[in-house]
Amino acid sequence: MDTQWPRYMVFQQEGPDQPVVHNGTVHAPDAELAMLNARDVFVRRPEAVQLWVVLADVIFTQTQEELSTTASINRLIDADPPPAAGRLIDFYVFGKFTQQAQCRHVGEVQATSPQAAVQAAITTLADKQPLWWWVFPVSAVLKNESTEAEPMFSAARYKTFKDQAEYPVVTMMRALRNQKANQKDTENTK
Repeated sequence: MDTQWPRYMVFQQEGPDQPVVHNGTVHAPDAELAMLNARDVFVRRPEAVQLWVVLADVIFTQTQEELSTTASINRLIDADPPPAAGRLIDFYVFGKFTQQAQCRHVGEVQATSPQAAVQAAITTLADKQPLWWWVFPVSAVLKNESTEAEPMFSAARYKTFKDQAEYPVVTMMRALRNQKANQKDTENTK
């Protein structure tokens, strides 16, 4: 029996002209609590204007390496039902472009399945060449409205925090050890 709460991916937009980027994960029993946990964990610095949470299990991932193999491409094509068999769903498309970069929002596509969404992203966003694609249904995302930004994020904005440098424990301990060593040296020379 699994006793761990579901994992939610957290996406954050730092400013109105900034892309939405993946920021981390939180565990929560539902999306609303995941949103509150994400705010408390990720929105202290930098500031945020929008926060998204989505259940990690609904994110479909496809790497460039997987896409380069014929078997993987065939798997994508075979897994996709014919367009008439399903209704079109809106998908958010994210891409990670370097190992150090965050996965960021690159567009939206309509498709009948996550596999078809990756194919649509590759076709529609041909100028993008990420290391991997993430796609997930727009309907699976819980995000704050722009009118909620101020009350939701203002508490975190004004919450004080201290950097590690403000806790000079290592430096103080080193100074105490040096002081004790100097005292022993002084006592030994007497």
